[in-house]
Amino acid sequence: MTKSTRVYYLAWSILLFLSEFAIALWAKGFLRNNVGDLLIIPLLYCMVRVLTPKLPRLLPVLACGAGFAAEFLQYIRLVDLLGLDHHSPLAIAIGTNASWEDLVCYLVGMLLIYLGMYVRSCFQKGVCTS
Repeated sequence: MTKSTRVYYLAWSILLFLSEFAIALWAKGFLRNNVGDLLIIPLLYCMVRVLTPKLPRLLPVLACGAGFAAEFLQYIRLVDLLGLDHHSPLAIAIGTNASWEDLVCYLVGMLLIYLGMYVRSCFQKGVCTS
């Protein structure tokens, strides 16, 4: 992986993280409940791509799988089972409310990654420009 590719994914990681942070602080309703969940999967993907060139085609599925795993931990109420304060950093990272809608958002986030990979590939090959 070239340095410019790492910078590309680092820039996207920062942009997505800032978006997630802004959503967490100021958004309400659909934006907070759905868009934040949708963006977390591309954020995970970009953060890992900064570190490694491995598994670029499988990585979106793995990122989505991490989202599904977090949702499962919410479903079994892991935060309560561990006796964590709901405002602790670990409890915030795991989450406390499982939702089927979140799983759909994670899948859409994964599809957005694949769409982005396709568009980026087109531009790199010069077939998207006119």
